[in-house]
Amino acid sequence: EPFVAVPAMAEAARRAGAHIMTGCAVRSVETAAGRISGGVTERGSIACSSVVLAGGVWSRLFAGNSGIDFPQLKVIGTVAQVSGIKGVSDMPVGAGNFAYRKRLDGDYIIALRNANIVPIMPDHFRLMFEYLPSFFATWRELKLRVGPSFFSELGLRRHWGPHERTIFEEVRTLDPEPSQRFTRRALENLSHAYPAFAKAVVRQQWAGVIDVTPDAVPVISEVAALPGFHIASGFSVHGFGVGPGAGQLMADIVMGTPPLVDPAPFHIRRLRP
Repeated sequence: EPFVAVPAMAEAARRAGAHIMTGCAVRSVETAAGRISGGVTERGSIACSSVVLAGGVWSRLFAGNSGIDFPQLKVIGTVAQVSGIKGVSDMPVGAGNFAYRKRLDGDYIIALRNANIVPIMPDHFRLMFEYLPSFFATWRELKLRVGPSFFSELGLRRHWGPHERTIFEEVRTLDPEPSQRFTRRALENLSHAYPAFAKAVVRQQWAGVIDVTPDAVPVISEVAALPGFHIASGFSVHGFGVGPGAGQLMADIVMGTPPLVDPAPFHIRRLRP
């Protein structure tokens, strides 16, 4: 369960010596002699020789302020919690048009699989040609939307100083509206495969903004153009599942220790040679 696992991992990190600051946005990085020398937060600067940008959908904007062109776009996925299900396997199932897993409390998390909303943003035009192969391969799974968010993002500052207030402080949590239609279709598809879902009661729904790279493979890599700067982002909906392994790999790269797995497939040079 994410709401159980994430606090447990945070506590384990604290026991290992990590300092976790919540509600504190990072504004930019500092450099000296052409390499990272610190990070600037809304509460002040932190001296360091290495930083890891693991900012999810905010990573492209943050990296761009340091002159790093990180290709990344956003899609929105919807999930729901339903109850009243009996006689269904406890094993998580992912089919072509639905997915479910049982929660510890007996309810189920469901989703319409291979279906995401794509709010059209200015970056879609900036990165159009890089994403066209992926779009042609998955266009049936994407629902394009044009709305006011296009213009609000168009007006975002893409460069700012280390002591200026940023969008990261103004919008601390992204909480998009879930798609009621996606939830209804997920239940319809589930009911065909598992009749027990026909009587499901929807307890809550929510949506998340997913960071996607052109090849849907994350970047877990140092950035050669700025020594000491690293990126771990673009997990394309798989961040929670592979997070512990990705964190270990990123730590190996930062510390210069033998990596857990071959880091080459995750290097940013595959997208920015």
